[in-house]
Amino acid sequence: MGGLPEPRPHSRCVRHILNQTHLERFTGAARLLVPGADDLSRFEVPARGAPGRAVLVVQPASLDEMREVVRRAVAAGVRLLPQGANTGLVGASVPPADDPGVVLSLDRLATPPDVDPVGATAVVAAGTRLSVLNAAAAEHGLHLPVDLAADPSLGGMVATNTGGSRVLRYGPMRHHVLGAELVAANAAATVFGHLVAVRKDSRGVDPVQLAVGSGGTLGVITRVTVALTPLPAATDTWWLALDRPERAIELLRMLERRRPAAVSAFELVARSALTHTLAAPGAPANPFGTELPAAGVLAEWSGDPAALAGVEHDLAAAAAAGLLADARQVPPVEAWALRHRVTEALRHAGTVLGHDVSVPVGALMALRDDVAAAVAALAPHAELCGFGHAGDGGLHLNVLFPHDAAGPSPGLAADIRAAVDTAVARHGGSYSAEHALGPVNAARWLASTAPVERALIAALKAVLDPHRLLGHPAHPYNQLP
Repeated sequence: MGGLPEPRPHSRCVRHILNQTHLERFTGAARLLVPGADDLSRFEVPARGAPGRAVLVVQPASLDEMREVVRRAVAAGVRLLPQGANTGLVGASVPPADDPGVVLSLDRLATPPDVDPVGATAVVAAGTRLSVLNAAAAEHGLHLPVDLAADPSLGGMVATNTGGSRVLRYGPMRHHVLGAELVAANAAATVFGHLVAVRKDSRGVDPVQLAVGSGGTLGVITRVTVALTPLPAATDTWWLALDRPERAIELLRMLERRRPAAVSAFELVARSALTHTLAAPGAPANPFGTELPAAGVLAEWSGDPAALAGVEHDLAAAAAAGLLADARQVPPVEAWALRHRVTEALRHAGTVLGHDVSVPVGALMALRDDVAAAVAALAPHAELCGFGHAGDGGLHLNVLFPHDAAGPSPGLAADIRAAVDTAVARHGGSYSAEHALGPVNAARWLASTAPVERALIAALKAVLDPHRLLGHPAHPYNQLP
């Protein structure tokens, strides 16, 4: 291993080690936050899951500072957990409470985006928020069309291969990544990758794509090059009432045939999820009046105004075909406000077991039915509150245990998760549609991934992170022998 010391990620000595290697020499630039003197809570409390604990937070503001931090950490054997906006949902964004570590925050890697309006690309620092990039891109009539309820950092979006509500039209984050600059966790803190802004490049395997979805375990992302798309000139949003949710995909295909390349989102929300969302504090108005359908769909069309004229006629035809019971046009901001409140509303209503899954689109409703039957058999006092990106084959099959009912025991939670995984596998799908890998699904990855793929990841770790110092210790890539 090039004479490097063995890793020594013992939390008790981390601060001492970093001070001994004179990290404080450049804390004016690579800012150092410490417990007691600084409030570290925003780096320790994830968007979902149990809080963790950081013994230090280091915030480099340039590539040189990042490399210096990584070099010193590698020499001392100190684990670094790269963290963007801390909006992750699979337990990988904060150090574990029982094994505290150093958070390598990307907050200060946030120089203004360099937008190329001619090539429709942008080079963006990893700590830059999606909202900041899109504000800069909008000045040129462009945007990064990855729609999320959160406001993540670009580095985090690459590391998790973020999905969102418009994958149906634009694809996940992977489709927009043209390049990335990364720092390996070796003795030299080697910089690798590229920031080229070309959309065609066939020079072999692209190392940048290895970082997409890696959860910060195969190098620290410092900058990315992304492809942008034109902002739509017009957007039309409707909430659709479905009395027969099993025909949702049939409805989608009919709407797509009538108006090709115009449907940009198709979000299914089951009645149970709608009920809790509309009952939560500060809820928006019910778009359907006083009633609730078996399921609602937020459908969005976007593009040239002329291409969107007559959407109501498409919906009337769908109603005549028995595919929907009602349709209400709602301004985009109001329409999306309801959809984006679902997750928080369910959390407010009780204990949630979240499942972020995907299957081929044609199998989606059969999957929903299989999971509903399994949950009813295992936990009749729980509710299946399915919602999400039905148009691309993804659903959040969240199982809610209301506050007035008994919560799930560890054994019951494991049984429900196993039943969901079995159903997903039966339909040829993925147990991680858009939230990436992390401690939450580490056992699934290790159990279901082919030996040759595990060996490939282990080989990459040996080159890019030979001492297993990057990322959450329970990330599956850090559990390989």
